Amino acid sequence: MNRCPCGTQLSYENCCQPLHDGKAIAQSPAQLMRSRYCAFVKQQSAYIYLTHSPETRHSVSVESINEWNSQCDWCGLQLVTSTNDTLLHQVEFIAWYQQAGKLNYHHELSQFLNEPLDDAFAKHLQEPKDKNNEKVWYYASATYPDRKIALPKRNDECICNSGQKFKKCCG
Repeated sequence: MNRCPCGTQLSYENCCQPLHDGKAIAQSPAQLMRSRYCAFVKQQSAYIYLTHSPETRHSVSVESINEWNSQCDWCGLQLVTSTNDTLLHQVEFIAWYQQAGKLNYHHELSQFLNEPLDDAFAKHLQEPKDKNNEKVWYYASATYPDRKIALPKRNDECICNSGQKFKKCCG
């Protein structure tokens, strides 16, 4: 079984693919963030765009997502923290990628909103939903912690969650 790129123990078919295909919606900010990372890996730019809050979609396009994503080779995801209380919906994560042969990371603290389903996202869903009664999670904004992340050492567990040492896998 090939595990889902988002880092769970599930297969892609049983994890993020139903969200990408419009057969399911994310049930939490952490699940949405994982599915968005996986969408980068699987080059599902339309899904990334649709899961932006309708209020922020004007700042991004499918083309701009494709352009940036085409420069990256995604290696692995680390979920640092996830907060989902009545006021604060945040996920802190580190996404590892290679660009021009060099290992880099994207460290982000993302904010999520649970809002009414909008027309664009509703069209993506295979099973019609009642837009007036359905709320879904959307990516709203991000901040970038000013903290240096140590690159993995040769004998560390690999960032891709393969279970192998970094030097034998992505290193």
